Amino acid sequence: MSVRGPYAKSRERKAAITAASLQLVIERGHENVSTAEVARSAGITESSLLYHFPTRDELLVATLTAADPILMANEVDVGAIADPVEVLRSVVSQGMGEPNRLRLFTEMLARASDPTHPAHQYITEHHRLSLAYAAKLLRIRQDNGLAHPDVDPDRFGREIVAIWDGLQAQWLVNRDFDLADAVGNAFRRLCREDVMETKRTMEQLAAGL
Repeated sequence: MSVRGPYAKSRERKAAITAASLQLVIERGHENVSTAEVARSAGITESSLLYHFPTRDELLVATLTAADPILMANEVDVGAIADPVEVLRSVVSQGMGEPNRLRLFTEMLARASDPTHPAHQYITEHHRLSLAYAAKLLRIRQDNGLAHPDVDPDRFGREIVAIWDGLQAQWLVNRDFDLADAVGNAFRRLCREDVMETKRTMEQLAAGL
């Protein structure tokens, strides 16, 4: 059943505000975006915007939430994924095309250490879903015999997310490497795909004897 009435209108208004905010962030960087400019872009008054998002930080966090590729990726049927590594590279590549969004994310990642900051809840949920999503991708790789069966999915998820966040921060400072390739290669190493490839080669050689 579809949601109607004031709640639906409020949700639509918030979506319009975050969409306008995201576009400005991507184009100009979050440091150069004010609530007044977002309100004008969304076609509303600043007081109306502040009714929904009382502070600029709350607006920026909502902007990230609405555009978070991990939150959207978790809505995809994981069973339909043919190559988890390419899926991961695609998510990373999307971010590479929007460096100003990544810069905002990196700043909010740092601010999330303060439990009173609006980013704390967002980053907590983002990391929870990121860990779970990475674990799902690993299990697909394990089911296909491409990742080592002894790799623990939960530990793997935590490690690949930490590497991803770290590489992303490095890339924002100096873009002299392909971030998508770096994250994809880290995924394969943590999966211990080299061990599985060696195992398959040995089995093939033994079968040929």
